[in-house]
Amino acid sequence: MLRFACNIGCALIAWGLATTVSQAQIVNLLSGNSSVTINTGSQAGMNNWTVDNQNQLNQQWFWYRIGSTGPEASINTISAPVINQLSPSILQTTYANSVFSANILYSLDGGAVGSGTSDLSEQISIQNLTGATLSFHFFQYADFNLGGTPNNDVGDLDQLRRNAYSGTIQYNNGCQLSENVDTVVSQPATHGQFGTGSTILNSLTDGSATTLNNNASASGNVNWGLEWDVNIAAGGTLLISKDLNIVGVIPVPPVPEPATLSVVALGLLAGGLYGRRLHRRTT
Repeated sequence: MLRFACNIGCALIAWGLATTVSQAQIVNLLSGNSSVTINTGSQAGMNNWTVDNQNQLNQQWFWYRIGSTGPEASINTISAPVINQLSPSILQTTYANSVFSANILYSLDGGAVGSGTSDLSEQISIQNLTGATLSFHFFQYADFNLGGTPNNDVGDLDQLRRNAYSGTIQYNNGCQLSENVDTVVSQPATHGQFGTGSTILNSLTDGSATTLNNNASASGNVNWGLEWDVNIAAGGTLLISKDLNIVGVIPVPPVPEPATLSVVALGLLAGGLYGRRLHRRTT
């Protein structure tokens, strides 16, 4: 009984330490064959999504603008993040000022080891904290490097109707990423854009107001953005519910730790010496 109590106590202490570490603003999520790294205090944002030992992501993050004139700003400039890691695979972050708050709930659902699949849901809530209507523009930027490389990708927007986009799809050599906006509980994006290089990211950081140009597809080193243009009523909330899914990743064998390599090397050396001695004895 004492040992059980000690184990529980040690587990709680360990989780407490992990929670404290997460206040450094870089948080890791773990589930099945997958891990995600999110820098909650920088526009680097989510910058690693590893599936079966292969990273598929360079950057995914969020920007916003109030009103029709620029510039846009990344959500980490709203305030320091309030971080609540609910489990090893679930993270809630909140940013708030006197005008609005932004809450993001991440939930990672990794597949079985070697399956090449992984799923990440993002539930975003923007609340107007003022007594007047808020002209709000919310942007998601994403730069995925499927198959672990930045080139040879093809991407397309999923358009429901004019000024209504429900997601994106991106391919590279059998690996596929899809993002689907749940239009039952949240409205589709008003605009979207596929591009290459740094064109979209530059437009969000150049000090001018951005409207994504609805370019529906691109190939090469692709990246993309989605934009929601909404008038949020006084005290009202904009809800965005979406799911990102990766399939077809070719598993990469894990790299042995240096200590493991040393043990293997010593084993091979010992085996070689033993073989030499045995050879000498028999000659």
